[in-house]
Amino acid sequence: MQSDTCEVKAPQKLTWPRVVFGLAAVVSMYFVLQLSGILTFSPQVAGVTNLGAVFIVGLIAALSSCTAMVTAVVAAVSSTQVSARAHGLFNLGRLLGFAGFGALIGLLGQVFRLSTFTNGLMVLVIALFMITLGIHLMRLLPRGAWYFKPPAGLTGAITSLSTSRHPLVPLMLGALTFFLPCGFTQSMQLYALSTGDPFQASVIMTVFALGTLPSFVGIGVITNSVKGIAKRRLNYAVGAIVVALGIANLQNGATLLGFSGFAQNKQAVAAATVILPDGSQRVEMEITSQGYSPHTIEVVEDIPVTWEIYGTEQLGCASTLVAPTFDISTNITPGFNQVRFTPTEPGTYVFSCSMGMVRGTMIVNPKLDS
Repeated sequence: MQSDTCEVKAPQKLTWPRVVFGLAAVVSMYFVLQLSGILTFSPQVAGVTNLGAVFIVGLIAALSSCTAMVTAVVAAVSSTQVSARAHGLFNLGRLLGFAGFGALIGLLGQVFRLSTFTNGLMVLVIALFMITLGIHLMRLLPRGAWYFKPPAGLTGAITSLSTSRHPLVPLMLGALTFFLPCGFTQSMQLYALSTGDPFQASVIMTVFALGTLPSFVGIGVITNSVKGIAKRRLNYAVGAIVVALGIANLQNGATLLGFSGFAQNKQAVAAATVILPDGSQRVEMEITSQGYSPHTIEVVEDIPVTWEIYGTEQLGCASTLVAPTFDISTNITPGFNQVRFTPTEPGTYVFSCSMGMVRGTMIVNPKLDS
């Protein structure tokens, strides 16, 4: 048995009013999410504190296309083991699976570090996955149009287990949902991998799973009570959120690949450049809960730069600083940090955290001939 939540019937053909309305919905949702801070969430993991942002992303994920994939498994469990105990075991297995597999990802991160380019490429793929699924939920694609779908073999293998009546099957199924393709889950898995710490990675994935828990606990009630036009409207709203978050991920991935088009040219005072006795230049920057301060830095080409960075206790994603153009990829710790590099080409470049979410701008001015 498969829940009808997974079935989104597309229209026969594409219409411009539908596209224009959909675009307006996505843009509106993007700005709402941007103003709320969701698009630049930067969870603090050190000390296992301030993980509320990860929990919120879990809540959003549970209302997205991720729900459609997990709901099929939940519905199948309901069809074979209709008991509160079975659903309890399923959700317990999900939490244990995310904690255990999360720890393995963190352990893998100790020996396998993704390059900034590879990281950016993976974020772009995740973004495309999210955008196409979101568009599908909004029913903007004409019937028969292709879009990213979960591999049939993987979802089929997991769902087939649900036909068993063994009491431990729900626990197993819950744990295996860790591997169901979902842009949000994969984003958090990527973040967990970047920590290189089994405990921190386990905490990240567990808190994320906790965020999805309220939705999956009540999924049976929702699928039974929401029907017809109400369900279509819910799918539409959720689809707009998923597309908006996918667009944000496109920006993040492009940033990690060195694309400077998303550099933040806000009206703000740039970091003052100080010329040191040895002829090099020094700039200062602080990392706060709001991001980089100042977020715009000006330097001069062909002069070595000493970049002094002061990190607060709540660094989150900003605990890693990457600037692809200058071949910079370094860890930032609370307190004083120092990065040295020499800019060789004038221009406007972007630097960011390891996920491309927290961004700043580096302006390299041409060297004046003396």
